[in-house]
Amino acid sequence: MGRAVTIVVGGARESLEAQPGTLRLILKGRKGFIKMALRTGADLVPVLGFGENDLYDQLSPRTHPWVHNFQMFVLRVFKFTLPALHGRGILNYDVGMMPYRRPLNIVVGKPIKMTTSPTAQPSQEEIDRYHGLYVAELQTIWDTYKDQFAPERKAELQFIA
Repeated sequence: MGRAVTIVVGGARESLEAQPGTLRLILKGRKGFIKMALRTGADLVPVLGFGENDLYDQLSPRTHPWVHNFQMFVLRVFKFTLPALHGRGILNYDVGMMPYRRPLNIVVGKPIKMTTSPTAQPSQEEIDRYHGLYVAELQTIWDTYKDQFAPERKAELQFIA
């Protein structure tokens, strides 16, 4: 029987980037999950969710900077944050906490096999190599499926922070 661990690499910080029609991933500096995979010999399986940022509307940091500053303060102090979001209501469609009824398509990429033996201290070169493979597979998923699953996107996939 197989086992799997799912890690949300972007974490709380990425939740603040969620805007309808966009996909901004906090991934450039996130390499701890690669180290963990190299230490344990676990394969990496890139997964991309098309439409997940369309399920709720959120206050934009550009139009509401004071809200964003408060969220970042909470994130620094408490290590979590709550996005200022809203969806639909149970009895109405205008305002509530239920997600909007919008398509959500999850694409599972090609597994990235750890070709090295598990090691307690993986080299920075190995970490960077596998991180590059992971990012490249996410980009491939985006390029392959964006027109099918995100035809009304406002921006292309972005890897930030």
